[in-house]
Amino acid sequence: MTSYIQDANISDAVERKVEKVLVQGKTAFQEYIFFESKVHGTCISLDGDIQSCESDEAMYHEALVHPAMLSFDKPKTVLIMGGGEGATAREVLKHKSVEKVVMVDIDEEFVNLCKQYVPTWGKEAFEDERLEVLYEDINVYLKNCTDKFDVVIGDLIDVSDWDSPSAFLYGADLYKRLKTHLNPNAIVVTQGGALDASVPINHNRIRKSLKEVFYEISSYGVIVPSFYHLWSFIMASDNLDALKDRQELFTQRARSLQLEALGISSLISSFNLPLKIQKNIGI
Repeated sequence: MTSYIQDANISDAVERKVEKVLVQGKTAFQEYIFFESKVHGTCISLDGDIQSCESDEAMYHEALVHPAMLSFDKPKTVLIMGGGEGATAREVLKHKSVEKVVMVDIDEEFVNLCKQYVPTWGKEAFEDERLEVLYEDINVYLKNCTDKFDVVIGDLIDVSDWDSPSAFLYGADLYKRLKTHLNPNAIVVTQGGALDASVPINHNRIRKSLKEVFYEISSYGVIVPSFYHLWSFIMASDNLDALKDRQELFTQRARSLQLEALGISSLISSFNLPLKIQKNIGI
């Protein structure tokens, strides 16, 4: 193992330097390293890519979860695809209207590692009786599922190779299958990769997949310092009004939420992407 986790430059290397390896190995599905960084605290790397860091995981997870949850009036049923750290479920369960959350993650070993090495990230969620955790392929789950959901959240690994098996996690076929399990006006959201001044291939591929299935698509982004990028997310719905008038809607519905990492103002402004990026993603 090298001292750094796929660092792009010297500055990144300083911040991501491995001060102490907590555990490393390989599950049936992915290689992992849990390590300590002076700047970012406890960090998780999967297959060589940083997934989450203690310093700013809440920024990522608040951005992923709350715009979709706030766009649906009093969501009761939520499906999380992935989300092994438990932090996505933690944010979902802050919404008092939620009655049931199903988290489907294929890698039980990784989830157990997260419970052991980053226990505070998902402890509240894993102890909440509203959360059901299933360890299986999302396609298998959807094939046998009889539940309907108000919100679906994709907290899944990035795709670097669109010919790889993991690419199906962002494909139109999965979204079509998923759509049969949605309640009317449901909201779907997924992480959408990095946004910079170049054309974001991954983001645009995911937008294209979602556009094949849903009427309304909305991209947004927040800075996640440990990712060294403006990080993107994409919401989709067949409700043409669900993704509009965010300022008034979010402010009104978020009154009882504690968003300590981003806050409601940052969530609202995250939809105001820079003009060049808007052009690069075709909006």
